[in-house]
Amino acid sequence: MPAINQSACGKAILLGEHAVVHGEGAIAIPLSSRRIKVRVEPKILTPDSKIQVIAPDLGINQEYTDLPEQHPVFQAVRLTLIELNITQTPSCTLLVTSTLSFGSGLGSSAALAVATIRALSEFLGHPLPTNTVNRIAYECETYIHGNPSGIDNTVVSNEKPLYFQKSQGFEFLSAGRAFNFILADSGISKSTRESVASVAGQLAESPIEVQSKLTQIGQVVEQGKQAFLNGDIMGLAAAMNQNQQLLTAIDLSCPELDQLIKTALEAGALAAKLTGGGRGGHMLALVEDSKLPLVYESLQQASSGRAFTTTVGNQS
Repeated sequence: MPAINQSACGKAILLGEHAVVHGEGAIAIPLSSRRIKVRVEPKILTPDSKIQVIAPDLGINQEYTDLPEQHPVFQAVRLTLIELNITQTPSCTLLVTSTLSFGSGLGSSAALAVATIRALSEFLGHPLPTNTVNRIAYECETYIHGNPSGIDNTVVSNEKPLYFQKSQGFEFLSAGRAFNFILADSGISKSTRESVASVAGQLAESPIEVQSKLTQIGQVVEQGKQAFLNGDIMGLAAAMNQNQQLLTAIDLSCPELDQLIKTALEAGALAAKLTGGGRGGHMLALVEDSKLPLVYESLQQASSGRAFTTTVGNQS
């Protein structure tokens, strides 16, 4: 039985974070340049009906059954075996490597689940279709995040940009051109759950003022969606910059993010904003081809080497 290799990308919120929690739309994009890879190898010399998980970046070298119940690999393996109606645990090793940072708000748990489901199901001779992979990955996400929107697993499993609104569900988007993005890590780790709770608290205290900003974010997302579809880079840039101003107004930025945004814009980026929960995490910049090297180098320096590029849309 040959070894099997599979991978899955990360994801970022392009527009609409936080407002999406309160019924507005949001756009998410795949980060195809940053991936989690899972290699499944048969245990030929020690066929012990056990699955050993080796993930150096996570400090893991143990049987999958010894992982916490909420771990993406534990659930991905368990649910894949159930899906394939396999009761005898296969004897194999799962080796996890990654160029996507874990726990950084870039969809690492969904990517880990998707890559594991794909690799294990193929190893077992029954590669699962994307819609099934997505469904299982969503179930994995419920163990980790409680009540996820489904954005992460859907973007990651399909590796396509999408628009999401609670009342409408998912809509895959086709970019009207290739868009270059640079992401840089602020180095500040903050809980998305805490920032979501903060916005909810502000909404309870000042409902008219805060709801107005959330509604405006929703309007900006709609403008950005059309620009994205039409390949209008200046229109998308305007939407991203307006989105950042509104997120800052509801206390979701931080000095470290503000500095990265300033650095990106001064180096020639068309737009820069926080992505995800805010108050830390990553900044996302939209950059024209000609300015990509300078902006990237500037953000590499400003983030102590924690910047990377990715492209969304047709690159031909």
